Amino acid sequence: MRSEEIEIAFYCNHLASHFVQQDDRFSIYAPVIMNSEVVAYQGDIGDVRTLGVGQQRQHLKKLATQRYTQIETVEEINPSVLSYSLSTGKIDAAVLDVTKAALLPQFSFAPIAAHDYISYVLVVRNDIVDTKEFKDFIDYYNTAVKQISEEMKEGTEQTEIFRTANTKFLSIEAEG
Repeated sequence: MRSEEIEIAFYCNHLASHFVQQDDRFSIYAPVIMNSEVVAYQGDIGDVRTLGVGQQRQHLKKLATQRYTQIETVEEINPSVLSYSLSTGKIDAAVLDVTKAALLPQFSFAPIAAHDYISYVLVVRNDIVDTKEFKDFIDYYNTAVKQISEEMKEGTEQTEIFRTANTKFLSIEAEG
């Protein structure tokens, strides 16, 4: 998508930083999701020696290797084949977004960090921040966050992976 077409977007922290550096019409407005990645593995997490992470995700590599110090090798892999590399045994474990990990029920999951970290942020074109439409969006977004958080507290099978990762959906404060 070209930046001329974007007004608001949810980006991973890494891509958002690069995007706003390249186009000063945009800013990172607020963090929106914390702890959205897990380590997917089979067997014992202590036996994991080779970890796969998406290309250019050094921050995720750092978090995982700080927590799981037995990891000897980290391979940067195209995110579209990361699950395949894990399924075929080319790597012992993979750092995956919870939405992708949920599609792999044959694996076990563990959080990648022992502390909270930002996974996704809201990027906004600066000229829309003070509009009624944007303020309405913030209200709708916060309502959705409240509903998701309540569902996660209920502990459904669909939300188990979010609890494993300690995923948090964050409310946004409207400026002004």
